[in-house]
Amino acid sequence: MKQSGYIIGVLLLAMAATAVAAGGDESGLAATLRQVVENNLAAYNREDRAATMRSIHTKAPDYADMQQALLSQFSALDARTELVSFRYIGHDDEFAIARVKLKTVDQSGEPFVANILDTITLFHQQDGAWKYWDSYVLGVELLP
Repeated sequence: MKQSGYIIGVLLLAMAATAVAAGGDESGLAATLRQVVENNLAAYNREDRAATMRSIHTKAPDYADMQQALLSQFSALDARTELVSFRYIGHDDEFAIARVKLKTVDQSGEPFVANILDTITLFHQQDGAWKYWDSYVLGVELLP
């Protein structure tokens, strides 16, 4: 875990330097990435596994695990997730990074603690479209 934290730190510094050096308006990319998150959440909230998976890069490290996790989540919970905040950080020639906070609540009555998940999320293009690559949890706020 320390190594992945170090790698994320280096990526963030490199992307910040690239964004400053480029000096360009990156609002278009930020809006595109935010839309990836919103489309993913809409599909998740509809419990549409195929549509949820379409927003995730097929070569992402946790792709297969996510497919399995969705099966159990959709069958056991009535979870709803909403975007609390999205802050674009930067990109290099291969990856884009944003800080994403998501609030999840459940109505199923199963044991579940509502929470806000704070992540650094990486995106990577596949066939010209930005998709989720990976997320690193910065913190979890448990809600009453």
